[in-house]
Amino acid sequence: MNNIGIVKGDVCSTVAMPSPEDMRALTKFVDVFIQSDAGTECGYSDNEYALEGCFIRDNSEDVIQSSDLILFQNPISAPLIPSGRKVIIANIDFVNDKEQLKLFMHKNIDLYSFDAITDSEETGVFKDKFVNFVRFHLGDPIQSEYVSLFSKSKILTKGQIVHKELL
Repeated sequence: MNNIGIVKGDVCSTVAMPSPEDMRALTKFVDVFIQSDAGTECGYSDNEYALEGCFIRDNSEDVIQSSDLILFQNPISAPLIPSGRKVIIANIDFVNDKEQLKLFMHKNIDLYSFDAITDSEETGVFKDKFVNFVRFHLGDPIQSEYVSLFSKSKILTKGQIVHKELL
């Protein structure tokens, strides 16, 4: 994994949206692409992210094309069909919205549940978990509770459902 992306959501939560300071730890190891105004609702400007080494992109398509691991804070409206491998964390209701889940079912997608990462463990706020999730995928040593957290949150791999109990 070489690049991280964050796609803008309709609502920003400071618990979920990594701050420019949070990104400083990641930009030392990977390129981080953030959709313009992704942090505005949380009080973070594009300039603040840029000063921490992030690359600002005008639209979600550019972020998706540029990134290997992507944080989606909103549902999508069309199937995601990446040409290369993508690891995605999505903020959608996988239990109640089967139609949304189908939009991510592609052989090049490993999909993790934002809800499962947020709700199933009491090991810190989501943005801290996101940073550790990235470190986990980079092969950095992390606390053992994060390993089980990430494995529990994985919904799809190679377009196949891997956690039926969450569905």
